[in-house]
Amino acid sequence: MSGPVSMAGDAGIIKDVELSKDGVLYGQVYTPAGQAVPDAVVQLRYQGTAVAAARCNEKGQFAINGVRGGAHEVVVGPLRNPVRLWSAGSAPKVATQGIVVAVDEAIVRGQDMYCEPGYETGPPTSGFGMLDVITLATVGAAVGALVVSIDNKNTLEDNEDTLKRLEAGLLGPASP
Repeated sequence: MSGPVSMAGDAGIIKDVELSKDGVLYGQVYTPAGQAVPDAVVQLRYQGTAVAAARCNEKGQFAINGVRGGAHEVVVGPLRNPVRLWSAGSAPKVATQGIVVAVDEAIVRGQDMYCEPGYETGPPTSGFGMLDVITLATVGAAVGALVVSIDNKNTLEDNEDTLKRLEAGLLGPASP
């Protein structure tokens, strides 16, 4: 990696990173002591879904090919780093040309499931049919509105029938 490098690991701080001209995200994974972490799996996620992954070489370096710009997460083990990726030439001046992720080596190497390229935790759910709480609330509100509108339509039709009968004199005179 040449040029400035963005440090990841500060939770919630979004890093601006410029991709190479070929759409490659370059980076390095190291321990807080500055030692490279070989064989760590780095995932790139878009909206919670893994879109690409790479394994670090012996120097802790990785390259993820075929990346598009936009808001993503760089995930190494349990560490999630929000990044805003920019295609070459479109990045703001504060953007860097790579990302460095500082992780606890014991976590990365000790948690085998995190070091497998296909490992995904998946998006958060409420546990009800894989729907989140907002989706459930929206569906509930829509069903409630549908029930109310059907009831209102039935009441309107009943009132129209009563009005027609009154006009036709079928109901007889109103009570005195």
